[in-house]
Amino acid sequence: MKKTNKNTSMGMALGMCFGISIGTAIGSTFDNMTMGTSLGLCIGMAIGLVLGSQKDKEVNKQVEEEGYSIKDIKKNEQKEEYLITIANKLGEESVVIVPKGQMEEENFEIDDVVFLDDEGLIEQAYDKEDE
Repeated sequence: MKKTNKNTSMGMALGMCFGISIGTAIGSTFDNMTMGTSLGLCIGMAIGLVLGSQKDKEVNKQVEEEGYSIKDIKKNEQKEEYLITIANKLGEESVVIVPKGQMEEENFEIDDVVFLDDEGLIEQAYDKEDE
């Protein structure tokens, strides 16, 4: 089964952004902007990489154990939300409510592999084309 690395990439990018900011502040304090920015970039990237890969391990474990996939998508016009039916490997189905904004951002489709985050909302592990 394919493994996701979406969080590793995102963590590394965010870590680099925060690292440069913190490194610039530290560099200006010690009157060496070049060194501070470079160190901040490296340290931020490393921290983001570690945190992102830990999250990906959790996601991949859940996808391997549960294997949620989207079975049906229905639009609720009155509340501007979507009712998405997901099923695990055992065939147990449940319905998750997804706000319109998240639906537009994630662009869920039937047969996409998804996982449940800490708040019980679904997120896309990878597209069906990625398998």
